[in-house]
Amino acid sequence: MQFSSHQELTTDQSSHSRNSDQESEPNRILLVTVHHVLYPISVEILHQVFKAYGYVEKIVKFQKSAGFQALIQYQSRHEAVEALAALHGRNIYDGCCQLDIQYSNLCELQVHFNNERTRDFTNPSLPTEQRPRPSQQGFPDPGGLHPFQQPGGPYTQMGRAATVAAAFGGTLPPGVTGTNERCTLIVSNLNTDKTNEDKLFNLFSLYGNIVRIKVLHNKPDLALVEMADGLQAELAVNYLKGATLFGNKLEV
Repeated sequence: MQFSSHQELTTDQSSHSRNSDQESEPNRILLVTVHHVLYPISVEILHQVFKAYGYVEKIVKFQKSAGFQALIQYQSRHEAVEALAALHGRNIYDGCCQLDIQYSNLCELQVHFNNERTRDFTNPSLPTEQRPRPSQQGFPDPGGLHPFQQPGGPYTQMGRAATVAAAFGGTLPPGVTGTNERCTLIVSNLNTDKTNEDKLFNLFSLYGNIVRIKVLHNKPDLALVEMADGLQAELAVNYLKGATLFGNKLEV
C-alpha cells in the first residue's frame, strides 16, 4: 500500500514505543493494532466496530512493523475509554483479527482525504485523492462503470508482496496466492429480477474496497466489478465463485 505525504506525517506521530502508549493518559484518540489478520479490514469495518461506543470523528489506517494499525478519534474522551474497555483483546471475526488497543498521544488526527485509508466523518466533502488507473489487460475499459471508492496508486511487485505478508501474517487463506494483478472481475449468471449494483456492492465489499460496479444493460445477468487491488479481487473470486445469490450460482 502506498501513502501520501500527508498520511505519512500523521502515522509517524503514532509510532511511539509500545510502553509509552500504554502509560499514556486516557485520550479520545485510540491506537489500534490488529493481530492475526486473515481478512481485509476497511475503514468501514473499523467504523462499524467502534461507532457502537460513541461518535467516531476520524479514522486513519496504516501498516507499520507492528502490523496493521489504525487511529480512531472519538468526539469525547469518555467514549474512547468505553471503547477500549469493551474491545481490547476482542476479535473482529471469530478466531482472528484480534484488537490490541492503547491510548494515542496525539491530540488531533489530520485527515486530508476521504478514501480507503483515511476518513473524516465530520467533513464528508473532502476529496478522495482520485488518481487515474490504466485498464487491466484483457478486461474492458472501466470508464463507464458505476464509481464507488477511488483506488490508490498501483503496487510495485515488491510492495505488494510486503503488504500481503504483513496483512496476513505470512499465511493466506487456502486457494489465495496473493500474486494476482487484475482488479476487474466478470460476474455472470445473476438473478436479473433481484440483483442490482447496490446488492453486488454489499456482497463484494466484504472482501475489499469497491472502485466501480456496472451491470451490463444488454446482458443484465452479467456485471463488472472493479476492486481496489488484485489481492482483494482474488479474495472475492476465492470466496464467491460458485456461491448462490438469489437462487443462482455465481460465476466469477
